[in-house]
Amino acid sequence: MKNVISVFSAVIFILFVGNISARDFRVDQVPNGNKSNCNTCHTSGGGTPRNAFGLTVQSSFLDGSGNVLWGSDLANEDSDNDGFTNGEELQDPRGMWIANSQNPGNASLVTNPGNANSHPAANIILTNNTIYGEILTDIAGYTLYFFANDAFEASVCYDQCEINWPVFYRDSIMVSDGLIQSDFATITRNDGSMQTTYKGWPLYYFKNDTAPGDVKGENVGGIWFVAKPDYSIMLVNNQLVGHNGNQYNGNYELGLEVIQYFVDERGHTLYTFINDEFEKNKFTKEDFSNNAVWPIYETELLKVPSNLDSSLFKTINVFGRNQLTYKGWPLYYFGQDSMMRGKNKGISFPSPGVWPVAKSEIDIATNILFSDESIVLTQYLLDQNYPNPFNPETSIRFSLPEASNVKIKVYDIIGKEVATILNQKLSKGIHEVTFDASKLNSGVYVYRISANNFTASKKMILMK
Repeated sequence: MKNVISVFSAVIFILFVGNISARDFRVDQVPNGNKSNCNTCHTSGGGTPRNAFGLTVQSSFLDGSGNVLWGSDLANEDSDNDGFTNGEELQDPRGMWIANSQNPGNASLVTNPGNANSHPAANIILTNNTIYGEILTDIAGYTLYFFANDAFEASVCYDQCEINWPVFYRDSIMVSDGLIQSDFATITRNDGSMQTTYKGWPLYYFKNDTAPGDVKGENVGGIWFVAKPDYSIMLVNNQLVGHNGNQYNGNYELGLEVIQYFVDERGHTLYTFINDEFEKNKFTKEDFSNNAVWPIYETELLKVPSNLDSSLFKTINVFGRNQLTYKGWPLYYFGQDSMMRGKNKGISFPSPGVWPVAKSEIDIATNILFSDESIVLTQYLLDQNYPNPFNPETSIRFSLPEASNVKIKVYDIIGKEVATILNQKLSKGIHEVTFDASKLNSGVYVYRISANNFTASKKMILMK
């Protein structure tokens, strides 16, 4: 009889514990027991039958012993079809659950999977990072990234790339303060899977970010950058395709070559103008009547990727508007790109190289420096010829910090020498020579200066 009472008491105790534990989600414990000792987990109303989440766990995520297999697969399930994954509702969207832990995170933030009226307040968070400022993370604090190779609003990260940089996707997006819902969208990848984008950039995780707050993927390979809301400049790797449909390499010659260049925060190509001077826009008219052809890039500098030197960017006043510059070169859009990601038609208009894409390795714009001899006379400088394009004459300025034997020669695009402009010893100072190209055919040429141990070269365009 005593044994019967003991068994009966044990049964009552188990039922009591089961009932007090029975709720949509036990805040302080991720259920990781087997189906026998967690009979009423994830139920609606404190008893059987289980809710949608519990049924999903029971049917698909138990091991041979009946233990729950908590992980990313279960995290990516939306068991109650309310637009939010189990991982989001458990505050751990990457599914980094471990047995006997009190994950996920802050219990006061945990919502109830299986309850269609229980949603996370936000599943994309604007987080302040001590190094990179405001960055985008998921609901659990894992950092999100942009990929420079995604020049268009499409992902090119597959196979090993995708293993290292897992795709971020949420069926329903709820953003925290400081973010705009309409900046987020969804794309369908080539393999049929879905991916969330921000301002046109597909979003990714980095596999080496093993804890919330990690930002180990910044500037990996010079092509991965933390997702931020306040970039003024981003970088893309892309083939150049002119307005004439021809493909060009980085030297603006016909050919295939993927190069890296500047775009704005939404991936729109930025250009420089070969005739501009240091911090001086020489294209835009005062009434902005030609601004639709080459719109100035109007912005205040906020943030740039960490592999760029933000001190090289400034803003100048152009007839009452602010234009961003880099190394003294004013930055522009091209109207015919129609503000579409991946388009760089301006590189061939009116001819290749007149409006090159803006790149980090571009030479400093030097013209205006020639008015400040305290700067010029301490270094060798070769200026861009002017005018450019030209027909048939153009001027070339250069400075010498000391008396030098100076040679300036001209080469065609295949490297054949076609003219010698100068070959003599000159004194310290600023010098200017004129080049008459009346005997040459139209095309792109390179002029090269040699002065003592200094050499430099620039392109010029003859248009007859």
